[in-house]
Amino acid sequence: MKILMLVNWKVEYTSETPEDRQPPDYVVNGERYWFFRYFPEDVTVDVVDIRSFPAWEGIEQNKLRFYIWQTLRILPRLRRYDVVLSHGMQSGIVLCLLRKLFGKGKYKHIVFDIGAFNSAKESGKALRVMQFVSKSLDGVIYHTKCQNEYYRKCHPWLLEKSRYIPFGTDTDFFRYQEQENGGLQKYIICIGYNKRDWNTLIEAYKLIQTDVKLYMIGNADIECADPRIKVFAKVNIIELIRLISGSLFGILPLKSFNYSYGQMTLQQQMALGKAVIVADVPSIREYVRDGSDALLYEPENVMALKKSIESLLEHPERAEQIGKTAACTIYEVFNEKNMAVGIYNFIMDICENKKL
Repeated sequence: MKILMLVNWKVEYTSETPEDRQPPDYVVNGERYWFFRYFPEDVTVDVVDIRSFPAWEGIEQNKLRFYIWQTLRILPRLRRYDVVLSHGMQSGIVLCLLRKLFGKGKYKHIVFDIGAFNSAKESGKALRVMQFVSKSLDGVIYHTKCQNEYYRKCHPWLLEKSRYIPFGTDTDFFRYQEQENGGLQKYIICIGYNKRDWNTLIEAYKLIQTDVKLYMIGNADIECADPRIKVFAKVNIIELIRLISGSLFGILPLKSFNYSYGQMTLQQQMALGKAVIVADVPSIREYVRDGSDALLYEPENVMALKKSIESLLEHPERAEQIGKTAACTIYEVFNEKNMAVGIYNFIMDICENKKL
């Protein structure tokens, strides 16, 4: 089987494994990409990213928010492949449209539907466009269970072509190493460059009497006058792992949306043995057990978040135990290998036209 993977980000094509990038962000010559390393040896994969001409890249990313050139680049090669995987509709919509207008060809087109077809919109022009093009898809993979209900409402023809496959993190890259509490620094950590409920977190933290600092990593534009809050721009993955590993615990403040987001950030911290206080939103609740491997709080509830933060600050042994359990959850359940097995089985079912 020959697979073409279209990713909606830039990857580094290299002859050696880079130390400062995680596996989804690079392709090493002669080595298997990302989760495909768990696929059978007779499966080969080519990866095409979103790189284009500098001026056009800006238009695609900031105005169109989908990628035309990526699809045009691969059109002459499509006959070589048995399956085309698009990671996100940004990398799938143009191919969907062409297949709808001119025919599907012999290959199967499967999309990782991260954003529930344009943020799970249930009305408007964007929905009608997505409904039109989604009818050309052979399969849909999603990582948040509630998206199934969205398909039922707005894309019912996809119900028999879609499958929930839990997202999983690379436990080789994010490897848990037990630390003594005395070796941890006096800070808690929040990671993310967008779609984070920073206001709720900052307001909750302001109400807490503590000298433990709050590190907010990923968006240098966050403004806060509290001297205990330290704001970082994006850092490379090695530095991020160091900061996570040295923290007391993590906080993941999210608002409620009916599509996948926040899962990778959550799982990376869990894999490194950290307790995470996280909003109880659809994309998260099926991945954690409240009070066991994470702490859930009501989204946008300042006092609920404050209470959870205070609980772990006052009881560091609880944070330590939750972190250990979190690492076990990732290593045993939500890991990259389990995700890869689910993806491979789904691809085979689609290729063999099995009823899902």
